[in-house]
Amino acid sequence: MPRPEREDRENLRIISVGALDGDTFGITLESGHTILLELGDRIHEPAFAALIESGDFCRPRTDGEKIYWPGGMSLTLKEILDMLLSREDPRKKQDNCKEERME
Repeated sequence: MPRPEREDRENLRIISVGALDGDTFGITLESGHTILLELGDRIHEPAFAALIESGDFCRPRTDGEKIYWPGGMSLTLKEILDMLLSREDPRKKQDNCKEERME
């Protein structure tokens, strides 16, 4: 039996995407939730560098399943969610610093 969060994740659709600043995009889902996606180190990948040079980086589009740019570069919703889930929780990092100071 599929886990409920997996079903929710599979039923998500992107309804809009917009560039917010240097490497951050606002992605609005059909559910009404908004994802703030920072590309972080991925901004240095050759495909993103080419988009920045061409001026297309700040004009992403969506087809509901991914965000994409002219020239073929795209990020699927699964990739986007995986990027968000793989980031270290800053609160955890902060707590680790407190533990180190106490020792």
